[in-house]
Amino acid sequence: MQGAREYASLFTTSQYGKLYIVSGKHARGLTFRIQVLPEGEIAKGNGSGNLCTNKNAVEVYGVISGNPGWTESYGWLHRGKWVEDFQLLLANRKKEIKANEEKNHELREAAASKESRRIANLLLNY
Repeated sequence: MQGAREYASLFTTSQYGKLYIVSGKHARGLTFRIQVLPEGEIAKGNGSGNLCTNKNAVEVYGVISGNPGWTESYGWLHRGKWVEDFQLLLANRKKEIKANEEKNHELREAAASKESRRIANLLLNY
């Protein structure tokens, strides 16, 4: 859904510091919500795609318009320091994904090179 697709594909449902991030999906697309938890509080999960059950948690990113489950759009319900914290978390996650992709590319290239050498050696010694 609009405002959820990019983020939901980058994060799994989990607690990231004071932020509880919920990546989910329904029949019409991906969903993405964020709650802020008090300092030191551990999120009590409520299943995949659901917000945590902590009474002191506040949803700060979620459905801002549309018909939930059909045409919803996602955005910030409340703005504050958590927006900056999330942007930093997002930048770090993108760097991590890029580093993993580069590492995997190097591993694939090394494996292909090793296989080429194996084939060449086998055929050379026929």
